[in-house]
Amino acid sequence: MKHEFLKPGLLLTLFLALSAVPILAQEEGSCAETLKNAQTLFARGQVEKIPDVLRNCMRSGFKREEQISAYRILIQSYLLEDRLAEADSTMLAFLVKFPEYQLSETDHPDFVSLYRSFRVKPLLQIAFHFGTNIPFLTFVEDQSNSPEPESNSYRSETLNLITSVEVKIPLNDKIDANAEARYLQSRFTNTEKYLGFETAYRETVQRLEIPLSATYSFARFGKNLSAFARAGAGPAFNLKTTATPVNTGLDDNNRNLVSGADLDVTASRISVDLFFTAGAGIRYKTPLGFITLEARSVFGTRNQVIRTGTSESRELAYRYSYCDDDFTMNNLGITLGYTQIFYKPAKRKQGE
Repeated sequence: MKHEFLKPGLLLTLFLALSAVPILAQEEGSCAETLKNAQTLFARGQVEKIPDVLRNCMRSGFKREEQISAYRILIQSYLLEDRLAEADSTMLAFLVKFPEYQLSETDHPDFVSLYRSFRVKPLLQIAFHFGTNIPFLTFVEDQSNSPEPESNSYRSETLNLITSVEVKIPLNDKIDANAEARYLQSRFTNTEKYLGFETAYRETVQRLEIPLSATYSFARFGKNLSAFARAGAGPAFNLKTTATPVNTGLDDNNRNLVSGADLDVTASRISVDLFFTAGAGIRYKTPLGFITLEARSVFGTRNQVIRTGTSESRELAYRYSYCDDDFTMNNLGITLGYTQIFYKPAKRKQGE
């Protein structure tokens, strides 16, 4: 039987493959060992060696809790050596990376003093909301094309898209000023009966709301849960309105159904509305942010209907015997959101 020997290049490849796993395991554990070495040096009072020992792992390699411990040891080492400028810059870097750090009983008094010489305030917050809105209309005046209208009823759909992005600027510990852009899609149906016929008119509204509001945190439950209220006002822009009408005969001898393509009735609606908004919610604190659940009502102030005599409004009148009622647009929104907090640490001025 003939034997073939492995070539040198193949031998090298196999060697690297077999040795890769222990090498990676050693690298993963090296920074943990480095931190233990630094802690040992600190306990022995050999603080001058600590910056060099920690340098490589401070850039990358530490897990979150390990990096916090490393920063604490490094700052305290600089303080013990009276390297105050380096202690200051390292504390600033620490607070940029961990702005929500809370002092503990194990922190050295010099570390505590330096920490308190800085202030860490939220610069701004960016929030994203997603949920549903339920339109509810306030009627100004009923209108009808039928000489003998029997009844009409409105029904709102509950599953409608609402999504928004919000910028929040803290004014103090309890009050935030907010500017928001909210996209809403709302659907409702008006059903009218007259002279043996029924018209079901379904309207879909797409609009952009720009609420300017203030939120106030009025209660706290435990460490992480709080409640807030909101109030504000702003403009709403009608992006598009479509109508889906269906006319049906109700008599046993007349079951004719009249339907067609959706109608673009945007021209029959005002382009800009003004509204007031109010709501309340709860928020749960997470690292560097919040998770929120909020219910908010929007109350329109202007009649939505413009009687323009467009081809769409004529088709609604002559084919479906339908005429718009004058109404204002309101909605109830229920959203789940996430807020990311951006901090700006800075050295306190004298006297602060």
